[in-house]
Amino acid sequence: MKYAALQAAKLLLLAVLAVLLWGILHADPQQADFSVLREQAEQAMDTTGMRQADAQLLRRLYGLNGGELAGWALWTSEDNMAVEELLLAECVSEAQAEQVREALEARRSTQIQNFEGYGPEQVRLLEDSIMEVRGVYVLFVVSEQAREVKDAFLGVLYPGPAGTGNQ
Repeated sequence: MKYAALQAAKLLLLAVLAVLLWGILHADPQQADFSVLREQAEQAMDTTGMRQADAQLLRRLYGLNGGELAGWALWTSEDNMAVEELLLAECVSEAQAEQVREALEARRSTQIQNFEGYGPEQVRLLEDSIMEVRGVYVLFVVSEQAREVKDAFLGVLYPGPAGTGNQ
């Protein structure tokens, strides 16, 4: 009888832990101040040799209208042979975030095609790039520091005792 009660208690504890873990992993991002999100991304990535892009370049590279987004920031390499990019976007809806993700996928595919055959390092960076959509927030980073930028991005959206917000 004690054994059966102990087993039932273990199963109950396991079920509670599973529900908690699921809740943590599927939590909605916190409403973030876009300027803080941008600042943290800038600190996580070396933007030396990069320029902050304007709305015209956002439209040319991604087909996105900056005026339709709640907030955005784009950095691109000053060197035409480099593929480093960082795009942060705050969308007005999750549906718009999905449209932005599709534009990012198209940009990455185009860049891989452009550099295939003669730019193996550029292709590797593009293949290792990080694209993250969390609620209305979107991140696209092509950089050796992509992981650090993602951690900073998640840390702003999911603040807490864990610190880096590894969701």
